[in-house]
Order: sequence, then structure tokens, then C-alpha cells
Amino acid sequence: MNSSKKIYAIIPARSGSKGLPNKNIKLLNGHPLLAYSINFAKVLNVNRIICSTDSEEYAKIAINYGAEVPFLRGTNSSADNAMEEDILKDLYAGFIDHNIDFPDLFVWLRPTFVFRKLEAVQQCISKLIEDTRLSAARTICESESRLYRLDSNSELSPIFDDHGKSMIRRQDVGTFYKVYSTDVFRGKPRNDGSNFLGNNILGVSVPKVCGLDIDDLEDFQLIETLLKHEEGVQKYIY
Repeated sequence: MNSSKKIYAIIPARSGSKGLPNKNIKLLNGHPLLAYSINFAKVLNVNRIICSTDSEEYAKIAINYGAEVPFLRGTNSSADNAMEEDILKDLYAGFIDHNIDFPDLFVWLRPTFVFRKLEAVQQCISKLIEDTRLSAARTICESESRLYRLDSNSELSPIFDDHGKSMIRRQDVGTFYKVYSTDVFRGKPRNDGSNFLGNNILGVSVPKVCGLDIDDLEDFQLIETLLKHEEGVQKYIY
């Protein structure tokens, strides 16, 4: 993107996955999973593509695909219970130690999402540059709104207003969205608190396929099947 702003794409890829061991480097259609986010960042044309990882092996793979790994992630930010603000704290500390300028914007590319719409992420970036009132922008996709909670007795209760009916149409509940694929947020001044996205967040809608997340083997196999047999998803791969 043509901008005077300094923009860093971050691919957070720790090595300690339990649901699917080493999923971030598991080969998906011939390429390690994290490579898809790196390739997307290349097309996005940001200033730097940085992989945040705790693994020498992951680092070598990321570098081979065109990312930088100027430092390895620390133990605290690589734990099972680490949150993204912990990764941000680690990044800022590493930037200081290695004399790396803080970016104006972060583009947070979670490697477990393979499909992305380039124009949507470009819009997120452009809107943040244009409108200083915005604290962040997120890609969002429509989600099922009729969700239920299962209690300890395996009894279902709706977390939406079912109006006392056994069945209700989705359009009568309203439209809901899920996030977590790609976030764009500010990097200056130092922004590593628990509310790093801020309170004025723009949502940019993307197709449902861009909301598919790999958490376990079943997710992995589903996306692998789509890549191999569904031509329509190829436009969301870079």
C-alpha cells in the first residue's frame, strides 16, 4: 500500500498448539500453514512482515517464506494462557532491544485463517489512516445468531431471545458477526494493554469462507478439502 505510515504485518505463530500439534507449520496443500499469512502480507505490501514465534524451527520456515524473525518470543508470551497483549508486550520489548521503530499500524494476521479478502484488509488500513477517530478495524463475517448454552445437566438454553418459541427464524433474531481473522490497529504510542483495539472499531464484512479457523484436525481437513476441490476459494488465497 502506498502510504507514509509505517505498517507492520505480524504473524503470531507459537509452537505449543494442543488441539493440533505444530498446526502452524503443518503442511496444507503443500505449504506450512503460516505461509498463507506471510504470502498475504506480501501482496498487502506492508513495510515489514514479522513472525512472532518461540521456535527456531518455525523461525526458519517463516524466513524461508519471506518473513522476518528479528527475535524469538519469550516464555511468558508463549504460554498456553498468553493473550495477544502479552505478545504485543514481547514485540515492543524486542523492538526496543533491536532498535526497530514502532509502527504506526499493526496488521494482525492470525495464521490459523487461510482465506482472506485483500480489498477488505486494504479498506481497514485506509480507513484507519483517513480517520484518526478510529482505534482499530476488523474483518468480520456473518455468524449463526441462534446459539444455545449447554448446562451441567446437558439441558439447552438459548442465549438469544427465542420469544418462548421452539423454533425461530434467523432473520427474526438479527444479524451477528464473528471476528478474529484479521485486525488492524494502532502501534503508536506504545499499545500493549488489554484494550489494544480501543473503543472505536470499524467492521469490514468479508465472505463466510474467510471466517474459517483451524483449531483441530477436523478444521484442517475441511479447509484442505476446499483448497483441493472448490475453485471458488482460490481468489482468497495469495
